[in-house]
Amino acid sequence: MSAYKQRPNDFFRRYERTDTEVVHGDWLPLLPSTQLLVLDVGAGSGRDAAWFADQDHEVVAVEPADALRKRAQERHPSPRIQWLDDQLPALDAVHDLDYTFDVILLSAVWMHVPPSERERAFRKLTERLKPGGHLVITLRSELPDGNRTAYETSTSELRDLSRSFALELLDATQTDDQLDRALEWTTVVFRLPDDGTGALPLIRHILINDNTSATYKPALLRSILRVADNAKGAVLEETQDHVDIPLGMVALYWLRMYRWLILNRGYHQMPPGNGPPAFDDEHFQFLRRLSESDFRLGRRFTGDEARHLIETFRTIRDTIREGPAHFITYPGTSDQVFEYGSGHIRSSDELTLDLEFLRTVGTLRVPRHVWDALARHASWIEPSILSRWVELLETYDGTASPGAYRDALAWPNVEHSTQEVRKLAIQLQQSGEPLYCVWSGERLNSGYEIDHCFPFKHWPNNHLWNLLPASSQLNAKKSDRLPSAQQVEAAADRIQDWWHRAYQKTRYEPRFYEEANAALPLRSDETTLDDLLTGLRRQRVRLRTDQQIAEWSAE
Repeated sequence: MSAYKQRPNDFFRRYERTDTEVVHGDWLPLLPSTQLLVLDVGAGSGRDAAWFADQDHEVVAVEPADALRKRAQERHPSPRIQWLDDQLPALDAVHDLDYTFDVILLSAVWMHVPPSERERAFRKLTERLKPGGHLVITLRSELPDGNRTAYETSTSELRDLSRSFALELLDATQTDDQLDRALEWTTVVFRLPDDGTGALPLIRHILINDNTSATYKPALLRSILRVADNAKGAVLEETQDHVDIPLGMVALYWLRMYRWLILNRGYHQMPPGNGPPAFDDEHFQFLRRLSESDFRLGRRFTGDEARHLIETFRTIRDTIREGPAHFITYPGTSDQVFEYGSGHIRSSDELTLDLEFLRTVGTLRVPRHVWDALARHASWIEPSILSRWVELLETYDGTASPGAYRDALAWPNVEHSTQEVRKLAIQLQQSGEPLYCVWSGERLNSGYEIDHCFPFKHWPNNHLWNLLPASSQLNAKKSDRLPSAQQVEAAADRIQDWWHRAYQKTRYEPRFYEEANAALPLRSDETTLDDLLTGLRRQRVRLRTDQQIAEWSAE
Protein backbone atom coordinates (compact mmCIF):
# COMPACT_ATOMS: atom_id res chain seq x y z
CA MET A 1 0.00 0.00 0.00
CA SER A 2 1.36 3.45 -0.93
CA ALA A 3 2.08 6.14 1.63
CA TYR A 4 -0.79 8.20 0.16
CA LYS A 5 -3.20 5.45 1.17
CA GLN A 6 -1.52 4.72 4.51
CA ARG A 7 -1.27 8.33 5.70
CA PRO A 8 -3.84 10.37 3.77
CA ASN A 9 -4.32 12.88 6.61
CA ASP A 10 -0.60 13.71 6.73
CA PHE A 11 -0.45 14.46 3.03
CA PHE A 12 -3.76 16.31 3.11
CA ARG A 13 -2.51 18.70 5.80
CA ARG A 14 0.83 19.17 4.03
CA TYR A 15 -0.73 20.07 0.67
CA GLU A 16 -3.27 22.42 2.22
CA ARG A 17 -0.53 24.45 3.94
CA THR A 18 0.48 26.08 0.64
CA ASP A 19 -1.41 28.33 -1.77
CA THR A 20 -1.91 27.55 -5.43
CA GLU A 21 -1.04 31.09 -6.51
CA VAL A 22 2.29 30.80 -4.70
CA VAL A 23 3.14 27.27 -5.82
CA HIS A 24 2.14 27.83 -9.45
CA GLY A 25 2.51 31.58 -9.78
CA ASP A 26 5.27 31.26 -12.39
CA TRP A 27 3.06 29.72 -15.09
CA LEU A 28 -0.50 30.79 -14.27
CA PRO A 29 -0.05 34.12 -16.18
CA LEU A 30 0.53 32.07 -19.36
CA LEU A 31 -3.11 30.94 -19.40
CA PRO A 32 -5.76 32.74 -21.46
CA SER A 33 -8.38 34.86 -19.68
CA THR A 34 -11.31 32.67 -20.75
CA GLN A 35 -13.35 30.01 -18.98
CA LEU A 36 -11.11 26.94 -18.92
CA LEU A 37 -11.60 23.21 -18.62
CA VAL A 38 -8.82 21.90 -16.37
CA LEU A 39 -7.59 18.35 -15.72
CA ASP A 40 -5.72 17.97 -12.41
CA VAL A 41 -3.98 14.57 -12.47
CA GLY A 42 -2.98 13.45 -8.98
CA ALA A 43 -5.11 16.15 -7.40
CA GLY A 44 -4.19 15.20 -3.81
CA SER A 45 -6.02 17.39 -1.31
CA GLY A 46 -7.86 19.23 -4.07
CA ARG A 47 -6.05 22.49 -3.32
CA ASP A 48 -5.32 23.33 -6.97
CA ALA A 49 -8.63 21.97 -8.26
CA ALA A 50 -10.50 24.15 -5.76
CA TRP A 51 -8.47 27.23 -6.75
CA PHE A 52 -9.37 26.78 -10.42
CA ALA A 53 -13.03 26.20 -9.50
CA ASP A 54 -12.99 29.40 -7.41
CA GLN A 55 -11.87 31.24 -10.55
CA ASP A 56 -15.05 29.92 -12.24
CA HIS A 57 -13.24 27.31 -14.33
CA GLU A 58 -14.50 23.73 -14.79
CA VAL A 59 -12.27 21.03 -13.30
CA VAL A 60 -11.81 17.27 -13.52
CA ALA A 61 -9.75 16.14 -10.51
CA VAL A 62 -8.10 12.70 -10.69
CA GLU A 63 -6.90 11.06 -7.47
CA PRO A 64 -6.42 7.28 -7.10
CA ALA A 65 -5.97 7.26 -3.29
CA ASP A 66 -9.54 6.74 -2.01
CA ALA A 67 -9.11 8.23 1.46
CA LEU A 68 -7.28 11.29 0.15
CA ARG A 69 -9.87 11.83 -2.57
CA LYS A 70 -12.76 11.59 -0.08
CA ARG A 71 -11.10 14.11 2.25
CA ALA A 72 -10.56 16.43 -0.69
CA GLN A 73 -14.21 16.18 -1.77
CA GLU A 74 -15.36 16.99 1.76
CA ARG A 75 -13.02 19.97 2.03
CA HIS A 76 -13.70 21.31 -1.48
CA PRO A 77 -17.33 20.45 -2.42
CA SER A 78 -17.53 22.76 -5.44
CA PRO A 79 -19.99 21.53 -8.10
CA ARG A 80 -17.49 22.76 -10.69
CA ILE A 81 -15.18 19.86 -9.74
CA GLN A 82 -15.75 16.33 -11.05
CA TRP A 83 -13.75 13.81 -9.00
CA LEU A 84 -12.47 10.62 -10.61
CA ASP A 85 -10.67 7.52 -9.34
CA ASP A 86 -8.13 7.17 -12.13
CA GLN A 87 -4.39 7.23 -12.78
CA LEU A 88 -1.67 7.29 -15.38
CA PRO A 89 -0.77 5.85 -17.79
CA ALA A 90 -4.24 4.64 -18.82
CA LEU A 91 -6.56 7.46 -17.63
CA ASP A 92 -9.50 5.29 -18.70
CA ALA A 93 -12.10 7.21 -16.68
CA VAL A 94 -10.86 10.51 -18.12
CA HIS A 95 -11.03 9.05 -21.62
CA ASP A 96 -14.65 7.99 -21.03
CA LEU A 97 -15.59 11.63 -20.32
CA ASP A 98 -14.58 12.47 -23.91
CA TYR A 99 -13.42 15.94 -22.85
CA THR A 100 -10.48 17.84 -24.24
CA PHE A 101 -8.82 20.24 -21.84
CA ASP A 102 -7.40 23.75 -21.89
CA VAL A 103 -5.02 22.91 -19.03
CA ILE A 104 -3.64 19.59 -17.80
CA LEU A 105 -1.69 19.80 -14.55
CA LEU A 106 0.62 17.13 -13.09
CA SER A 107 1.91 18.62 -9.86
CA ALA A 108 4.49 16.29 -8.23
CA VAL A 109 3.08 13.34 -10.15
CA TRP A 110 5.42 12.54 -13.04
CA MET A 111 8.03 10.97 -10.71
CA HIS A 112 5.53 8.24 -9.83
CA VAL A 113 5.11 7.11 -13.45
CA PRO A 114 7.52 4.24 -14.27
CA PRO A 115 9.93 5.16 -17.10
CA SER A 116 8.66 2.22 -19.17
CA GLU A 117 5.15 3.73 -19.12
CA ARG A 118 5.99 7.39 -19.68
CA GLU A 119 5.74 7.48 -23.45
CA ARG A 120 2.22 6.00 -23.26
CA ALA A 121 1.29 8.37 -20.42
CA PHE A 122 2.53 11.40 -22.36
CA ARG A 123 0.60 10.31 -25.43
CA LYS A 124 -2.58 9.91 -23.35
CA LEU A 125 -2.15 13.41 -21.96
CA THR A 126 -1.55 15.04 -25.35
CA GLU A 127 -4.63 13.30 -26.77
CA ARG A 128 -6.73 15.09 -24.14
CA LEU A 129 -5.38 18.59 -24.93
CA LYS A 130 -7.30 21.12 -26.97
CA PRO A 131 -5.40 22.98 -29.70
CA GLY A 132 -3.71 25.80 -27.83
CA GLY A 133 -4.00 23.87 -24.56
CA HIS A 134 -1.27 23.81 -21.90
CA LEU A 135 0.32 20.74 -20.29
CA VAL A 136 2.09 21.61 -17.01
CA ILE A 137 4.39 19.12 -15.24
CA THR A 138 6.36 19.81 -12.07
CA LEU A 139 9.54 17.84 -11.35
CA ARG A 140 11.16 17.35 -7.95
CA SER A 141 14.96 17.63 -7.72
CA GLU A 142 15.26 14.78 -5.18
CA LEU A 143 13.19 11.64 -4.85
CA PRO A 144 10.99 11.41 -1.74
CA ASP A 145 11.89 9.19 1.18
CA GLY A 146 9.66 6.51 2.64
CA ASN A 147 7.51 4.01 0.82
CA ARG A 148 6.38 6.32 -1.99
CA THR A 149 7.45 4.62 -5.21
CA ALA A 150 9.24 7.19 -7.35
CA TYR A 151 11.69 7.35 -10.25
CA GLU A 152 14.23 9.84 -11.56
CA THR A 153 12.90 12.58 -13.83
CA SER A 154 14.49 15.19 -16.07
CA THR A 155 13.54 18.14 -18.21
CA SER A 156 15.42 16.65 -21.14
CA GLU A 157 13.25 13.52 -21.05
CA LEU A 158 10.11 15.64 -21.22
CA ARG A 159 11.57 17.75 -24.00
CA ASP A 160 12.23 14.62 -26.07
CA LEU A 161 8.69 13.38 -25.47
CA SER A 162 7.24 16.75 -26.44
CA ARG A 163 9.05 16.59 -29.78
CA SER A 164 7.64 13.14 -30.46
CA PHE A 165 4.09 14.38 -29.87
CA ALA A 166 4.45 17.82 -31.50
CA LEU A 167 4.09 19.92 -28.34
CA GLU A 168 5.77 23.29 -28.03
CA LEU A 169 7.99 23.86 -24.97
CA LEU A 170 6.98 27.24 -23.54
CA ASP A 171 8.83 27.47 -20.26
CA ALA A 172 10.98 25.58 -17.75
CA THR A 173 11.35 27.40 -14.42
CA GLN A 174 13.10 26.41 -11.19
CA THR A 175 11.67 27.42 -7.82
CA ASP A 176 12.38 26.68 -4.16
CA ASP A 177 10.20 24.27 -2.21
CA GLN A 178 7.28 26.03 -0.50
CA LEU A 179 7.44 23.69 2.53
CA ASP A 180 11.01 24.76 3.35
CA ARG A 181 12.52 21.43 2.38
CA ALA A 182 16.04 21.30 0.95
CA LEU A 183 14.98 20.67 -2.62
CA GLU A 184 13.92 22.50 -5.77
CA TRP A 185 11.09 22.15 -8.25
CA THR A 186 11.20 22.56 -12.02
CA THR A 187 7.95 23.49 -13.75
CA VAL A 188 7.84 22.54 -17.42
CA VAL A 189 5.06 24.06 -19.53
CA PHE A 190 4.09 22.77 -22.98
CA ARG A 191 1.45 23.94 -25.45
CA LEU A 192 -0.29 22.10 -28.25
CA PRO A 193 -0.02 24.47 -31.23
CA ASP A 194 -3.35 25.95 -32.26
CA ASP A 195 -3.55 25.63 -36.04
CA GLY A 196 -7.33 25.52 -36.25
CA THR A 197 -7.10 21.72 -35.82
CA GLY A 198 -5.76 21.52 -39.39
CA ALA A 199 -9.29 20.92 -40.65
CA LEU A 200 -10.49 24.43 -41.45
CA PRO A 201 -8.46 24.75 -44.68
CA LEU A 202 -9.77 21.34 -45.77
CA ILE A 203 -13.38 22.32 -45.02
CA ARG A 204 -12.89 25.55 -46.96
CA HIS A 205 -11.44 23.57 -49.88
CA ILE A 206 -14.50 21.28 -49.91
CA LEU A 207 -16.88 24.23 -49.91
CA ILE A 208 -15.10 26.68 -52.19
CA ASN A 209 -12.58 24.95 -54.43
CA ASP A 210 -14.04 21.48 -54.95
CA ASN A 211 -16.01 20.96 -58.16
CA THR A 212 -19.70 20.35 -57.57
CA SER A 213 -22.72 19.42 -59.70
CA ALA A 214 -25.31 19.48 -56.91
CA THR A 215 -25.81 20.85 -53.41
CA TYR A 216 -24.73 17.47 -52.00
CA LYS A 217 -21.33 18.50 -50.61
CA PRO A 218 -22.56 21.31 -48.34
CA ALA A 219 -25.47 19.04 -47.39
CA LEU A 220 -23.14 16.25 -46.28
CA LEU A 221 -20.89 18.65 -44.35
CA ARG A 222 -23.87 20.20 -42.60
CA SER A 223 -25.35 16.79 -41.75
CA ILE A 224 -22.06 15.63 -40.21
CA LEU A 225 -21.77 18.95 -38.37
CA ARG A 226 -25.22 18.44 -36.88
CA VAL A 227 -24.25 14.99 -35.61
CA ALA A 228 -20.99 16.35 -34.16
CA ASP A 229 -22.76 19.26 -32.46
CA ASN A 230 -26.03 17.64 -31.38
CA ALA A 231 -25.68 13.85 -31.32
CA LYS A 232 -22.34 12.90 -29.78
CA GLY A 233 -24.07 10.03 -28.02
CA ALA A 234 -24.60 8.35 -31.40
CA VAL A 235 -20.85 7.91 -32.00
CA LEU A 236 -20.02 4.26 -32.69
CA GLU A 237 -16.25 4.36 -32.30
CA GLU A 238 -13.58 6.99 -31.92
CA THR A 239 -9.81 6.83 -32.03
CA GLN A 240 -7.00 9.33 -32.25
CA ASP A 241 -7.39 9.27 -36.05
CA HIS A 242 -11.10 8.96 -36.78
CA VAL A 243 -14.68 8.93 -35.52
CA ASP A 244 -17.26 6.44 -36.81
CA ILE A 245 -20.91 7.58 -36.79
CA PRO A 246 -24.15 5.95 -38.01
CA LEU A 247 -24.70 6.79 -41.66
CA GLY A 248 -28.39 6.66 -40.80
CA MET A 249 -28.02 9.64 -38.45
CA VAL A 250 -26.37 11.60 -41.26
CA ALA A 251 -29.16 10.50 -43.61
CA LEU A 252 -31.79 11.65 -41.10
CA TYR A 253 -30.44 15.21 -41.09
CA TRP A 254 -30.08 15.02 -44.89
CA LEU A 255 -33.74 13.96 -45.18
CA ARG A 256 -34.99 16.73 -42.96
CA MET A 257 -33.06 19.43 -44.86
CA TYR A 258 -34.00 18.29 -48.35
CA ARG A 259 -37.59 17.45 -47.48
CA TRP A 260 -38.14 21.11 -46.58
CA LEU A 261 -36.19 22.51 -49.54
CA ILE A 262 -37.72 20.23 -52.17
CA LEU A 263 -41.17 19.20 -50.94
CA ASN A 264 -42.08 22.43 -49.15
CA ARG A 265 -40.26 25.02 -51.28
CA GLY A 266 -39.68 23.27 -54.59
CA TYR A 267 -36.11 24.55 -54.99
CA HIS A 268 -33.90 22.80 -57.57
CA GLN A 269 -30.76 21.25 -56.07
CA MET A 270 -28.97 20.48 -59.34
CA PRO A 271 -28.08 22.46 -62.51
CA PRO A 272 -30.93 23.11 -64.99
CA GLY A 273 -31.57 20.13 -67.23
CA ASN A 274 -30.14 17.57 -64.80
CA GLY A 275 -33.49 16.47 -63.41
CA PRO A 276 -34.28 15.86 -59.74
CA PRO A 277 -31.84 14.33 -57.21
CA ALA A 278 -31.61 10.54 -57.25
CA PHE A 279 -33.39 10.24 -53.90
CA ASP A 280 -36.32 12.44 -55.04
CA ASP A 281 -38.47 9.50 -56.08
CA GLU A 282 -41.97 8.22 -55.29
CA HIS A 283 -40.89 7.15 -51.80
CA PHE A 284 -39.46 10.57 -50.96
CA GLN A 285 -42.52 12.30 -52.47
CA PHE A 286 -44.77 10.17 -50.23
CA LEU A 287 -43.20 11.89 -47.19
CA ARG A 288 -44.96 15.11 -48.21
CA ARG A 289 -47.96 13.97 -46.16
CA LEU A 290 -45.90 13.76 -42.95
CA SER A 291 -45.05 16.74 -40.75
CA GLU A 292 -41.61 17.96 -39.77
CA SER A 293 -42.16 16.82 -36.18
CA ASP A 294 -42.56 13.22 -37.38
CA PHE A 295 -38.86 12.96 -38.21
CA ARG A 296 -37.60 12.66 -34.67
CA LEU A 297 -35.95 9.91 -32.69
CA GLY A 298 -38.34 7.42 -31.14
CA ARG A 299 -41.15 7.95 -33.71
CA ARG A 300 -42.79 4.68 -34.78
CA PHE A 301 -44.11 4.16 -38.32
CA THR A 302 -46.25 1.36 -39.73
CA GLY A 303 -47.67 0.31 -43.10
CA ASP A 304 -46.99 2.51 -46.12
CA GLU A 305 -45.27 5.17 -44.01
CA ALA A 306 -42.71 2.65 -42.77
CA ARG A 307 -42.12 1.12 -46.21
CA HIS A 308 -41.65 4.46 -47.97
CA LEU A 309 -39.41 5.81 -45.22
CA ILE A 310 -37.17 2.72 -45.32
CA GLU A 311 -36.80 3.04 -49.10
CA THR A 312 -36.01 6.74 -48.72
CA PHE A 313 -33.22 5.97 -46.26
CA ARG A 314 -31.88 3.39 -48.70
CA THR A 315 -31.75 5.84 -51.62
CA ILE A 316 -30.29 8.64 -49.49
CA ARG A 317 -27.60 6.24 -48.27
CA ASP A 318 -26.74 5.31 -51.84
CA THR A 319 -26.75 8.97 -52.90
CA ILE A 320 -24.32 9.91 -50.13
CA ARG A 321 -22.03 6.97 -50.87
CA GLU A 322 -21.96 7.41 -54.65
CA GLY A 323 -22.02 11.21 -54.56
CA PRO A 324 -20.39 13.50 -51.97
CA ALA A 325 -18.70 10.81 -49.84
CA HIS A 326 -17.08 9.44 -52.98
CA PHE A 327 -16.09 12.75 -54.58
CA ILE A 328 -14.99 14.73 -51.52
CA THR A 329 -11.24 14.08 -51.58
CA TYR A 330 -8.09 15.54 -50.10
CA PRO A 331 -6.61 18.31 -52.27
CA GLY A 332 -4.55 16.94 -55.16
CA THR A 333 -5.41 13.30 -54.45
CA SER A 334 -8.16 10.77 -55.07
CA ASP A 335 -8.24 9.76 -51.38
CA GLN A 336 -11.71 10.13 -49.87
CA VAL A 337 -12.07 12.34 -46.82
CA PHE A 338 -15.16 10.44 -45.64
CA GLU A 339 -15.10 6.64 -45.80
CA TYR A 340 -18.26 4.61 -45.51
CA GLY A 341 -18.96 1.14 -44.17
CA SER A 342 -21.62 -1.29 -45.24
CA GLY A 343 -25.00 -1.67 -43.62
CA HIS A 344 -28.12 -3.70 -44.20
CA ILE A 345 -31.54 -2.05 -44.24
CA ARG A 346 -34.32 -4.61 -44.04
CA SER A 347 -37.63 -3.98 -45.78
CA SER A 348 -40.51 -3.97 -43.33
CA ASP A 349 -43.91 -2.48 -42.68
CA GLU A 350 -42.82 -1.43 -39.19
CA LEU A 351 -40.07 1.03 -38.29
CA THR A 352 -38.99 2.83 -35.14
CA LEU A 353 -36.72 5.76 -35.92
CA ASP A 354 -34.16 4.93 -33.25
CA LEU A 355 -30.40 4.52 -32.98
CA GLU A 356 -30.68 0.79 -33.62
CA PHE A 357 -32.27 1.39 -37.03
CA LEU A 358 -29.93 4.26 -37.92
CA ARG A 359 -26.94 1.99 -37.30
CA THR A 360 -28.25 -0.57 -39.81
CA VAL A 361 -28.00 2.01 -42.60
CA GLY A 362 -24.19 1.83 -42.44
CA THR A 363 -21.30 3.81 -41.00
CA LEU A 364 -19.45 6.96 -41.99
CA ARG A 365 -15.85 7.46 -40.90
CA VAL A 366 -14.89 11.09 -40.25
CA PRO A 367 -11.24 12.17 -39.82
CA ARG A 368 -10.67 13.10 -36.21
CA HIS A 369 -9.41 16.62 -36.92
CA VAL A 370 -12.44 17.34 -39.12
CA TRP A 371 -14.80 15.99 -36.45
CA ASP A 372 -13.17 18.10 -33.74
CA ALA A 373 -13.38 21.23 -35.88
CA LEU A 374 -17.07 20.67 -36.67
CA ALA A 375 -17.87 19.94 -33.02
CA ARG A 376 -15.97 22.89 -31.53
CA HIS A 377 -16.56 25.51 -34.19
CA ALA A 378 -20.06 24.61 -35.42
CA SER A 379 -21.43 28.10 -34.84
CA TRP A 380 -18.72 29.56 -37.13
CA ILE A 381 -18.55 26.81 -39.77
CA GLU A 382 -22.29 26.37 -40.36
CA PRO A 383 -22.81 29.94 -41.70
CA SER A 384 -20.05 29.27 -44.26
CA ILE A 385 -21.79 26.07 -45.34
CA LEU A 386 -25.10 27.90 -45.72
CA SER A 387 -23.50 30.73 -47.70
CA ARG A 388 -22.09 28.26 -50.20
CA TRP A 389 -25.46 26.46 -50.42
CA VAL A 390 -27.22 29.76 -51.13
CA GLU A 391 -24.73 30.49 -53.94
CA LEU A 392 -25.45 27.10 -55.51
CA LEU A 393 -29.23 27.61 -55.23
CA GLU A 394 -28.93 30.98 -56.97
CA THR A 395 -27.20 29.16 -59.85
CA TYR A 396 -29.28 25.97 -59.96
CA ASP A 397 -32.71 27.34 -59.07
CA GLY A 398 -32.83 31.11 -59.47
CA THR A 399 -36.51 31.43 -58.54
CA ALA A 400 -36.05 33.20 -55.20
CA SER A 401 -33.89 35.78 -53.46
CA PRO A 402 -30.79 34.93 -51.41
CA GLY A 403 -32.78 35.83 -48.29
CA ALA A 404 -35.52 33.36 -49.19
CA TYR A 405 -32.98 30.62 -49.78
CA ARG A 406 -31.33 31.35 -46.46
CA ASP A 407 -34.71 31.25 -44.67
CA ALA A 408 -35.45 27.88 -46.26
CA LEU A 409 -32.11 26.51 -45.08
CA ALA A 410 -32.88 27.46 -41.47
CA TRP A 411 -34.29 24.63 -39.42
CA PRO A 412 -38.12 24.79 -39.37
CA ASN A 413 -39.68 26.59 -36.43
CA VAL A 414 -41.01 23.30 -35.04
CA GLU A 415 -37.41 22.65 -33.92
CA HIS A 416 -37.74 25.42 -31.33
CA SER A 417 -41.34 24.81 -30.34
CA THR A 418 -42.15 23.91 -26.75
CA GLN A 419 -45.88 23.47 -27.33
CA GLU A 420 -45.83 19.69 -27.08
CA VAL A 421 -44.23 19.75 -23.63
CA ARG A 422 -46.43 22.66 -22.52
CA LYS A 423 -49.51 20.56 -23.37
CA LEU A 424 -48.04 17.73 -21.33
CA ALA A 425 -47.51 20.04 -18.36
CA ILE A 426 -51.12 21.25 -18.62
CA GLN A 427 -52.36 17.65 -18.69
CA LEU A 428 -50.40 16.87 -15.54
CA GLN A 429 -51.93 19.88 -13.79
CA GLN A 430 -55.43 18.96 -14.92
CA SER A 431 -54.96 15.46 -13.50
CA GLY A 432 -54.15 16.99 -10.10
CA GLU A 433 -50.38 16.73 -10.33
CA PRO A 434 -48.44 19.71 -8.91
CA LEU A 435 -46.05 21.52 -11.25
CA TYR A 436 -42.89 23.16 -9.94
CA CYS A 437 -40.33 25.56 -11.34
CA VAL A 438 -37.17 23.46 -11.64
CA TRP A 439 -34.96 26.47 -10.89
CA SER A 440 -36.67 27.79 -7.76
CA GLY A 441 -38.98 25.03 -6.51
CA GLU A 442 -41.92 27.45 -6.66
CA ARG A 443 -45.27 25.80 -7.37
CA LEU A 444 -46.54 26.90 -10.79
CA ASN A 445 -50.10 27.73 -11.72
CA SER A 446 -50.64 29.54 -15.01
CA GLY A 447 -47.65 31.90 -15.19
CA TYR A 448 -44.88 29.65 -16.39
CA GLU A 449 -42.80 28.77 -19.45
CA ILE A 450 -41.12 25.67 -20.82
CA ASP A 451 -37.44 26.51 -20.66
CA HIS A 452 -34.59 25.08 -22.72
CA CYS A 453 -32.15 24.03 -19.99
CA PHE A 454 -29.32 24.56 -22.49
CA PRO A 455 -30.32 27.65 -24.49
CA PHE A 456 -31.51 26.90 -28.01
CA LYS A 457 -29.64 29.91 -29.37
CA HIS A 458 -26.31 28.32 -28.52
CA TRP A 459 -27.21 24.64 -28.90
CA PRO A 460 -30.35 23.99 -30.99
CA ASN A 461 -31.70 21.01 -29.11
CA ASN A 462 -35.43 20.55 -28.61
CA HIS A 463 -35.34 17.12 -26.97
CA LEU A 464 -37.71 16.26 -24.17
CA TRP A 465 -34.98 16.03 -21.52
CA ASN A 466 -33.84 19.60 -22.34
CA LEU A 467 -37.31 21.13 -21.84
CA LEU A 468 -38.14 22.04 -18.24
CA PRO A 469 -40.98 23.97 -16.56
CA ALA A 470 -39.86 27.32 -15.13
CA SER A 471 -41.54 30.45 -13.84
CA SER A 472 -41.96 33.17 -16.46
CA GLN A 473 -39.89 35.55 -14.34
CA LEU A 474 -36.90 33.23 -13.99
CA ASN A 475 -37.15 32.09 -17.60
CA ALA A 476 -36.86 35.72 -18.70
CA LYS A 477 -33.91 36.34 -16.39
CA LYS A 478 -32.13 33.20 -17.55
CA SER A 479 -32.70 34.12 -21.21
CA ASP A 480 -29.92 32.65 -23.41
CA ARG A 481 -27.55 31.93 -20.56
CA LEU A 482 -26.34 28.55 -19.34
CA PRO A 483 -27.33 27.32 -15.87
CA SER A 484 -24.28 27.40 -13.61
CA ALA A 485 -22.87 24.27 -11.99
CA GLN A 486 -24.29 25.43 -8.66
CA GLN A 487 -27.71 25.99 -10.21
CA VAL A 488 -27.78 22.53 -11.79
CA GLU A 489 -26.90 20.93 -8.45
CA ALA A 490 -29.55 22.97 -6.63
CA ALA A 491 -32.16 21.90 -9.21
CA ALA A 492 -31.00 18.29 -9.67
CA ASP A 493 -33.78 16.63 -7.65
CA ARG A 494 -36.48 18.80 -9.25
CA ILE A 495 -35.18 18.07 -12.77
CA GLN A 496 -35.24 14.33 -12.11
CA ASP A 497 -38.69 14.59 -10.54
CA TRP A 498 -39.98 16.34 -13.68
CA TRP A 499 -38.41 13.72 -15.96
CA HIS A 500 -39.92 10.95 -13.86
CA ARG A 501 -43.45 12.34 -13.67
CA ALA A 502 -43.61 13.70 -17.23
CA TYR A 503 -41.98 10.89 -19.21
CA GLN A 504 -41.37 7.68 -17.31
CA LYS A 505 -44.11 5.05 -17.59
CA THR A 506 -45.77 7.07 -20.36
CA ARG A 507 -45.84 6.87 -24.15
CA TYR A 508 -43.04 9.44 -24.18
CA GLU A 509 -40.55 7.20 -22.38
CA PRO A 510 -38.94 5.47 -25.43
CA ARG A 511 -38.49 8.79 -27.21
CA PHE A 512 -37.19 10.46 -24.04
CA TYR A 513 -34.38 7.93 -23.68
CA GLU A 514 -33.64 7.73 -27.41
CA GLU A 515 -33.12 11.49 -27.58
CA ALA A 516 -30.99 11.53 -24.43
CA ASN A 517 -28.81 8.64 -25.58
CA ALA A 518 -28.21 10.33 -28.94
CA ALA A 519 -27.42 13.82 -27.64
CA LEU A 520 -25.71 13.39 -24.28
CA PRO A 521 -22.32 11.85 -23.44
CA LEU A 522 -23.74 8.73 -21.79
CA ARG A 523 -21.73 5.54 -21.36
CA SER A 524 -24.35 3.19 -19.91
CA ASP A 525 -26.22 0.53 -21.88
CA GLU A 526 -29.23 0.86 -19.58
CA THR A 527 -29.62 4.57 -18.96
CA THR A 528 -31.13 5.69 -15.66
CA LEU A 529 -32.20 9.17 -14.63
CA ASP A 530 -29.00 9.43 -12.59
CA ASP A 531 -26.98 8.61 -15.73
CA LEU A 532 -28.94 11.21 -17.66
CA LEU A 533 -28.27 13.86 -15.03
CA THR A 534 -24.56 13.04 -15.17
CA GLY A 535 -24.70 13.41 -18.94
CA LEU A 536 -26.44 16.78 -18.55
CA ARG A 537 -23.69 17.97 -16.18
CA ARG A 538 -20.98 16.91 -18.63
CA GLN A 539 -22.69 18.54 -21.59
CA ARG A 540 -22.99 21.77 -19.60
CA VAL A 541 -19.22 21.75 -19.10
CA ARG A 542 -18.66 21.18 -22.83
CA LEU A 543 -20.96 24.01 -23.88
CA ARG A 544 -19.50 26.44 -21.37
CA THR A 545 -15.85 25.81 -22.15
CA ASP A 546 -16.21 25.30 -25.91
CA GLN A 547 -18.53 28.24 -26.58
CA GLN A 548 -17.77 30.47 -23.56
CA ILE A 549 -21.50 30.90 -22.85
CA ALA A 550 -22.41 33.24 -20.00
CA GLU A 551 -23.78 31.55 -16.88
CA TRP A 552 -26.91 32.18 -14.86
CA SER A 553 -28.08 31.32 -11.37
CA ALA A 554 -31.41 31.91 -9.66
CA GLU A 555 -29.58 32.94 -6.48
